[in-house]
Amino acid sequence: MTNSTIMQRREPVIWFEGTLMREPRSVGEGLTWLLETLPAVKGPTGKITIRARGGDHTANIRRNARKGTRLIIKGVAGDEGSGIDIDAISLAFGPSHDDRDRPTVEETTGR
Repeated sequence: MTNSTIMQRREPVIWFEGTLMREPRSVGEGLTWLLETLPAVKGPTGKITIRARGGDHTANIRRNARKGTRLIIKGVAGDEGSGIDIDAISLAFGPSHDDRDRPTVEETTGR
């Protein structure tokens, strides 16, 4: 399923923020990836499995995805019974609003 196919399904879009639990796994012919994440907001679920397919996702994952990396996912619900929670439309690794990468006020001002 390509990103255009995912968008044609007309399902509600899911925005999700989390942290990679382990290194991404390539499946099939190397253009499909499984990413296991922990949600940024604690809730009733534990691990969430994201599937990302295609050359653009592959390049992005190879460049940026490592265990412990924070990310934002835009996607749709995976097929029931497939073991996939979210089919990715887009992935952003190390989101710019991640305050852990910015100096604290104390570090900036020396106070």
